[in-house]
Amino acid sequence: MTPTAPTDESTSETRRRIVEAAHERFRAAGYSPVTMDDIAHDLGMSKKTLYEFFPAKLELLRATRKMRSAACQREMEAIAAEKLDFFARARKTFGYISQIYSSLTPAYMTDIRRSAPEVWNEIQEFKRTTVRRNMLELIDHGIAHGFLRKDLDRETLVQLYLTMTTALLNPELSGWSSGEPIAAAFDVFVRIYFEGLITDSGRRRLKGREGVR
Repeated sequence: MTPTAPTDESTSETRRRIVEAAHERFRAAGYSPVTMDDIAHDLGMSKKTLYEFFPAKLELLRATRKMRSAACQREMEAIAAEKLDFFARARKTFGYISQIYSSLTPAYMTDIRRSAPEVWNEIQEFKRTTVRRNMLELIDHGIAHGFLRKDLDRETLVQLYLTMTTALLNPELSGWSSGEPIAAAFDVFVRIYFEGLITDSGRRRLKGREGVR
């Protein structure tokens, strides 16, 4: 009996499973220490089959980066489509980003920067384009409703955000312990960042929102 050829759907599902398993391995153990044998073992498949989908570990890391970037963009677009007021949108946006940071450590990102500079550069390009655009839209939303100051250059504000969030992931710049989660530090930065931008009207609105909780 001739074996049934794999369908496009089954191939796509297998590829998705591989990428998700690799992401969990890389996130937990770092990129360099993980081998293709480790990932194949997690999936219960042969290394030969794994290599048929991804001939190299670097390609697999790049696929995990693309998966996470696409998920981030979908979530940002979904939040923007909800037609929330500025403060609700900001809370939801940075709550989601904080979840991402909760799964990262400076050691993991430093490993990628040193061992897979191509992927590190792709991450930075995503921030310079997609994250920058999302931040500009959020700031414009706040300015349009009078909740954020309009006397500060928007591009500079976004560049400051991108620079600081990148620095948090670099222990050489931040001084953070390489294995320490940084979600709490990110939350503090975002609070300080936006408190300096909120207008008097925005502060009254924010105080009113907090008072009805």
